[in-house]
Amino acid sequence: MSTSPLFVASVAKAFSILDCFRHTANDLSLMEMVQLSGMDKSAAQRYAHTLCELGVLEQNSQTRRYRLGKKVLNQTFDYLRTNAFVESVNPLLLDICEKTGERISLSLIENDELVHVMRHQTKTQEYQASLVGRRVPVFCTAGGRASLASLGPSELEAWLKGKEFHAYTPDTVTDHHKLKTVLSQIRRKGYALVVNEFIHGEIALGAAVLSDDGKPFAAIHISGSAWEWGANEYEKKFAPILMNAISRIQRPLRT
Repeated sequence: MSTSPLFVASVAKAFSILDCFRHTANDLSLMEMVQLSGMDKSAAQRYAHTLCELGVLEQNSQTRRYRLGKKVLNQTFDYLRTNAFVESVNPLLLDICEKTGERISLSLIENDELVHVMRHQTKTQEYQASLVGRRVPVFCTAGGRASLASLGPSELEAWLKGKEFHAYTPDTVTDHHKLKTVLSQIRRKGYALVVNEFIHGEIALGAAVLSDDGKPFAAIHISGSAWEWGANEYEKKFAPILMNAISRIQRPLRT
């Protein structure tokens, strides 16, 4: 927890109650929130009651269990509504979707993750994978690797230092040396191709969006089924469309 004199611990504790719902697919009891948040029962109950009064949480009158309230969606809407960059890129995403017939995503980089902020799809897919706000790792996703490949050698070494990567599938590259070899290839092409490394059965192309000072802050992905496409065919057909879209992003960027 922050030691800044400006840091308000009670606000952080309220968010720790909300963060409990990141770890479950169901409603939560008070005692489950106590366990997940690390608070004592009395504090958790007070925070939960206050959040219910504000509409950020809702409580089932019969089971007494809690769920996120519909007001949580206000912040998602306002974030997207007021983000000039996301608004400016959306027409490009729609154009890519129309030309490819594949799933198109725009993600923003936050620490070691990408956060999906805009998604367009033409095919049925697993529900959670299609949602805005989903977080995915940088090291084994196409847009994430394209972002890493844009870092300088010293920046990349600093980012890799001390990291141990989880293998999401048997094909996930987790070894630092092998990953750097892959990133060198991506750097030469300007985009990344990932097959079966994060989600088994998924093939994806990704390219980084760089800020005006050359730092990666976003990525665009084209994703499809590895059962329907071979890697070479997918790259040949869709990489030019992806890179054309990246070249059309207007500058200076309004991040």
